[in-house]
Amino acid sequence: MPVIKTKLMVPPVKEGYIRRARLSAKMKAVAEYPLCIVESGAGYGKSTALALFVHDEKLPCSWYSISSEDDDIIPFLSCLVASVRLAHPDFGTEILSILEQLDRYVKEEEIRSLASLFLNEAALHGENILLILDDFHQVEHSYTINCWMETLLEHIPPNLHLIISSRSRPGWKLLKKMRVTDKLLEIKKEDLVLSRDEVELLLNELYGISIKQGDLDRICLATEGWVIAVGMIGQQLTDKKSISNLFGASSGSLADLFQYLVTEVFAKQPPLIQQFLEQTSIFDDMTEELCNEVLGIAGAGAMLQQLTEKNLFIHKVGEKVYRYHALFKEFLEKQLKAGQPHSYRLLNERCARHFVRSLQWDDALKHFEKIGSTEEMASILSDQGLRMLETGKLGSLSDRIAGIPGQTKDRFYPVWFLEGEVLRYRSSYQEAELAYDRSATGADGKKDLIWKARALEGKARIYLDTIQPHKAERILSQAIQLKEGDIRGGRDEPARLYHLLAENLINAGQAAKAEKWMERAESMGHQMLDKSLLARLYLRTGKLAESRKILMAGRKTKSEGKPLPKSHRETDLLLALIEAFTGNGAEAKKLSQEGIQQGISTKAPFVEACGWIRLGHAAQLLGEYDSALAEKCYRTSLDIMDRLEIERGKAEPLMGLCILYGERNDYSKSMDAGKAGLQETERVKDMWLSSLILISMGISSAYGSRFGEADKHFDLASSMLQQCGDDYGCMLALFWKAYSAHQQGLQEDFEHSFKSFLSQMQWGDYEFFLFRRTLFGPRDLQMFAPILIEAEKSGIMPDYTARLLKEMNLGNLHSHPGFTLKVKTLGQFRVWLGDKEIDEGGWQRGKAKELLQLFLTHLHQLIRKEDIFDMLWPEQDAASADRDFKVALNALNNVLEPNRKPRKNPFFISREGTSYGINPKAVIDLDSILFEEWIKDGLEEKDHGKSIHRLERALKLYAGDYLPERRYEDWCISEKERLQVYFLRGAEKLAQLCVRKEDYDMAIEWCERIIEKDRTWEEAYRLLMYCYYSKNNRPRAIRWFQKCCEVLEEELGVAPLEPTLHMHEMIMESGNIAGHA
Repeated sequence: MPVIKTKLMVPPVKEGYIRRARLSAKMKAVAEYPLCIVESGAGYGKSTALALFVHDEKLPCSWYSISSEDDDIIPFLSCLVASVRLAHPDFGTEILSILEQLDRYVKEEEIRSLASLFLNEAALHGENILLILDDFHQVEHSYTINCWMETLLEHIPPNLHLIISSRSRPGWKLLKKMRVTDKLLEIKKEDLVLSRDEVELLLNELYGISIKQGDLDRICLATEGWVIAVGMIGQQLTDKKSISNLFGASSGSLADLFQYLVTEVFAKQPPLIQQFLEQTSIFDDMTEELCNEVLGIAGAGAMLQQLTEKNLFIHKVGEKVYRYHALFKEFLEKQLKAGQPHSYRLLNERCARHFVRSLQWDDALKHFEKIGSTEEMASILSDQGLRMLETGKLGSLSDRIAGIPGQTKDRFYPVWFLEGEVLRYRSSYQEAELAYDRSATGADGKKDLIWKARALEGKARIYLDTIQPHKAERILSQAIQLKEGDIRGGRDEPARLYHLLAENLINAGQAAKAEKWMERAESMGHQMLDKSLLARLYLRTGKLAESRKILMAGRKTKSEGKPLPKSHRETDLLLALIEAFTGNGAEAKKLSQEGIQQGISTKAPFVEACGWIRLGHAAQLLGEYDSALAEKCYRTSLDIMDRLEIERGKAEPLMGLCILYGERNDYSKSMDAGKAGLQETERVKDMWLSSLILISMGISSAYGSRFGEADKHFDLASSMLQQCGDDYGCMLALFWKAYSAHQQGLQEDFEHSFKSFLSQMQWGDYEFFLFRRTLFGPRDLQMFAPILIEAEKSGIMPDYTARLLKEMNLGNLHSHPGFTLKVKTLGQFRVWLGDKEIDEGGWQRGKAKELLQLFLTHLHQLIRKEDIFDMLWPEQDAASADRDFKVALNALNNVLEPNRKPRKNPFFISREGTSYGINPKAVIDLDSILFEEWIKDGLEEKDHGKSIHRLERALKLYAGDYLPERRYEDWCISEKERLQVYFLRGAEKLAQLCVRKEDYDMAIEWCERIIEKDRTWEEAYRLLMYCYYSKNNRPRAIRWFQKCCEVLEEELGVAPLEPTLHMHEMIMESGNIAGHA
């Protein structure tokens, strides 16, 4: 991308500029800070102060004057790197290479990758880099630029120093932290306003005026030290105008003063100068040649030099390039437009045509836009709009198209195509389709086959984005016919369409045909740049590992600059679906969240909706979330699809709801969701997704013991999946058919289906299906156990089955109940057999529940029968205790395994000789175990953000003390106290982390919860003291110290520790300092 060199030049320094000791002293500290922000409104001399600073200190720097056209990441970063290269020529070669090849829609992960490349190169560079970004307010609204800047600042190396000059303060979250940690130097309006002495010096040095002290006071009071206003007063006073006359006409506000002064400064110029000032105000940057040509004069160079010497708010930005001060330019241009509208229009038109001749299309568009010359704008966009799309200037392109009337776009029909592209990317599919139609109509009228084919291709991409293969096929066929018949387009144009046709066939579940079209395209020399197409082919044919490999490689090699997938094809979203299929819930969640953020940041709501769908899938797989969260995710995506009016987009979230309701045993809701989703996929002929919805409906039917209906769904899905060539989907159908047969006792059908399932699983390398919770797998992995045990007994692939049972820790078992035992012990005791909770009446005997609680407390050991007697029946003799124990044990086994066959050994409760306990092969979902593991993870984690997440997750589990109904039993006390200490340690660490990020209210909340559990936990008091001290509530901080002293003396007979006493001293000293201030 070409870069205007004058943007990268430090503004020249005039001899008469005054040096301001106070400001200079502060700016000299720049080298000690990673970031300096110079912030004030227009006219306070920010750019001048910075230029003086680098000039006087002889600092090598990289300067970048930002303009409004730089508000996309590609032009911004291109200019920024070019600026650094002026001082460090070997810098940024790789970054520029990537920027040249990047797709126009830059993803958030790519922005972070570009920031990482910049950071790494800066760090390795060794030399100090001083980078000045002037007029940052021009791009402060750009999400992508702010994202890049925040990543840069988060990891900025010590040799990189950044100065931001802006009319407003950037909204970066890191700034607060940087200020607290002394990594931010701030120069504000208060630093830039002129002091009384500096006003006097400026008037004297720059304008040669000696002024009376009383008049100086009036100037300081009126201008409040505003540099540009003082300069204008200097202009007036050189004309012998009195101070009284000067201020008599002003109403008093700074804005009115400026308007009055600038009018006065202009009015006192000779007519020739006035005319020149007004006419040149249309330019952003001026050169002698530009002024001479557009104004039709000779000698503009001398005039520009004269104005500069007269300090008429014009300065050099390059050797022969000049620029007005922004406020002065705005005044002049408004005056010209209002007073001489014909001249204003004529000059802008001449200027635009000059830029057309010099191929400066963006500048030409800007001037045509100023005068509403939409015909000329449309003409340029017809020729150059595709280039603007490719260079990432989506926002400015959209704004300019919006100002062109429909009738004009009808004549310049490529503009309709450009509008369609912008609308399609932003998921405004109905409007995009209308735009493409109008482009095609216009092209058809002119017999322009190239643009008609482009419009049809754009329209087809809508149906590819929204997965409507039936509609896309017809449009693509028309486009291919046009491209194949147009000899001017070459072989590459039809070949690109062949790849689109292949993608559409994948969407329709016709993988074999898709592969042939891909081969045909490649035989014509067209390389498939978008590798996601091949990844989707592999996904829909069950080659999940290969698909994941391609997508991960694409993620890691963004530096190759290949175009990125869009819509449902976003890399993160495809990977999230694969992770859900393969049971990696945490990774699916992370990728889904990134997809949602990408959709939000790039204003692509369809992408966002797809992210919510995949997050719903992830939430179903992660046991830490309530199923209501998954439902909320699906509902959010459906709401977005409703707003976009994309019915086809509802199929996948409806499938997710079908699975979710089925697992809740809400058969009616599940079937309604499945049928609604199936209606959408059948309407657009998406056989692959239709088959997955059928499997979902079959699973729901099986959970509801409606095996006849389930088998119909599985049989139909299996037939369709075979046509699609999806081996993974076929495996799913075979498993559920085997499960259904096993539940019905249909041995022959079971053996046939399960053998086929095992073969397909082994051949496709899908063994993860048995070991991880997957989207279409059973809700409880223990459901596999009785089926595998039955398969081993039946001699179905005996070696393979035996190995699987061994790997699942189920070897040498003759039976298994087929569910996980889920137990809640913190705050309340509750037990579930799979998804069915045991109610209070189901325990039969109270001692049966207590016996289970005892076994769970000693989870990893067997207890001698005699010890059990001592703990549960301490006052009974051995014979009575033995009798009651047998009754309680039998009742417990019946409660835990209600369907156990007579004379079969119980599974959950194990016996060795006269010792009893929990079977080590049993899978127990025990909240106290999870709580302890998550607390340990949080305490050991070094990353503060991750530590906070893990501790919050763990502490949420701690709903109360361990087995509260047994809190006075000797066998329970030790475990209760041990877990309570974990709670206290976890809450303390979380409170400390909250203090680190200055979330004092949350830290206070956790400290108070700690003290509720243990009044003597001194660190909690210390943190409370610090929090209230930081919140400027010194009395509360002191009261907590007093409370700490009282409790420690009362409970333990000790005084507070040294750190607590030091904290108290600090608080008291701060009060003394405040008192003397």
